[in-house]
Amino acid sequence: MGGEFMRYLSLRGAAAHLSRAALFAGLAIAALAVVGPMTTSPVAAEEFPAKPIKVIVPFKPGGRTDVVARMLGEKIKENGWLGQPMVVVNADGGAGANAVSQMKRGEADGHAIIHWHHQLLIATAMKLGDFGLEDFKSIGYTGGGSPVWVVREDAPFDTLDQLVEHLKKNPRSLVEAVGIGTIPHFVGAILANEAGFETRYVTANSGADRLRLVLGGNADIALFAASEFLAQGDGLKALVYFGRERLPDLPDVPTAIELGYNVSWANPNWWLAPADTPDEAVDALAGALEKAINDPEIVEYFRNNTLEPYWTNGPDAMTDAQKTLEQLKRVADTIQ
Repeated sequence: MGGEFMRYLSLRGAAAHLSRAALFAGLAIAALAVVGPMTTSPVAAEEFPAKPIKVIVPFKPGGRTDVVARMLGEKIKENGWLGQPMVVVNADGGAGANAVSQMKRGEADGHAIIHWHHQLLIATAMKLGDFGLEDFKSIGYTGGGSPVWVVREDAPFDTLDQLVEHLKKNPRSLVEAVGIGTIPHFVGAILANEAGFETRYVTANSGADRLRLVLGGNADIALFAASEFLAQGDGLKALVYFGRERLPDLPDVPTAIELGYNVSWANPNWWLAPADTPDEAVDALAGALEKAINDPEIVEYFRNNTLEPYWTNGPDAMTDAQKTLEQLKRVADTIQ
């Protein structure tokens, strides 16, 4: 009897021990269900993008920056390179401050980015907005285009050297149509500083204004996108092209570099994310954009519109932009 009783107690103790073990195991499973597994997982990175990507353009619809953003976004959607559409939102005004403000409203997760160009650098050099390069992470450049400096067709200058010589002998004798703080203003000023001449300014805030002033005889010089110049056709004469190599559509127009002036302006299509955006999201965006800019249809469009199709990765693009910004700051010091 005593032996049976002792075996009973032993079995009862073992059962109680098992019940407690089962209880603790159940609690552990429940806890894991709440907090998830304790191991690191790349799921978050793999889920990007989780929703449509807002592409903020700091200009009104219809310009080059807007058109390129929409075209590349459509190509990416067409091929499923991101899994979510890119939705272009125009936020002009405030020298880009409106666009930057919109970008910063959401989380820095890659779902709100900016498509801009080097007007950003001019705004920074002129201190026109409460932002700087430190506010952005560079995704990359998707091609770009360079402008030409022109005079009227009947002007007595057939080369840039002739015009520079005239201005050195007669400072401020020629009128340049520019919008203060714009790309035409800064590119002309960079050339003037490099070549050692000086013009007078008349205000022209758009390409249409510059064209009207030059053709009407109220200005002598103006800067235009190569596509604008080619579309205009009559009445203008291009003296210099600011690309690094001659444009095939303008084979007789030399570059400033080949004329001995260390001046170029590529004005790239620049894609930017908030500075704290995860690298995984930036890499996903960059991969899709690189594929898009190398698509044969996109390449053909660029070349047919005097644009250069190329890809520059984010870090290299930022390095290039920082170098350009230092040059622009030096120019800004001379005009403020």
